[in-house]
Amino acid sequence: MGLKGDLGELPLADLVEMTSVGGKTGRLVLFDEEDVVAGVLMFRGGRLVGARSGELTAEKAFYSLLGLKTGSFDFDPSAELEDDEVNLPTESLLIEGMRRLDETYRLRRRLPAPGVVRYLGGEPDDALEARLLGYLGPGARTVGDVVEGIIVGGDADEYDALHALRRLASREVVRVERPQLDGGGDLHTGGPPQPELER
Repeated sequence: MGLKGDLGELPLADLVEMTSVGGKTGRLVLFDEEDVVAGVLMFRGGRLVGARSGELTAEKAFYSLLGLKTGSFDFDPSAELEDDEVNLPTESLLIEGMRRLDETYRLRRRLPAPGVVRYLGGEPDDALEARLLGYLGPGARTVGDVVEGIIVGGDADEYDALHALRRLASREVVRVERPQLDGGGDLHTGGPPQPELER
């Protein structure tokens, strides 16, 4: 028998833990608040054997989907699963995923989506930094735009993109200008402050 529900009432981390502990097999389809498919997780005997979220696959897709706070889910234990892409224990994925979520939220506060990234000069240290600088070009773009541009292609997620941007900023290859606050308010620091990156 399948299971359907609301991610606001049964968070994805709890649902994955139940699937793991129960040794369940099936396909878990996740929908965003607009009822659009945000991603799919496939389990065999409680282990993650496949994951997709946009262009992301495997662990990156799993970590991305853990950020879903609203929406719904549909677990179908009778769904025919594709060949195993991965064979990963969900417990270690959950621990790493929660760590990455916490770190991503901290990075979002330091590098808010409306902030402007400007190239100052210098060289990248790795391929992801090179992609980021190539996407940025000689002008300026918002943090949200840069992150969105970097995650296209499926080999990097928001966590990776924000870390690359932080490294470049710390070496003064780029400068991130925080947006001016109007009315003495504060930048959005509760929950995900980068709505254009939300599912």
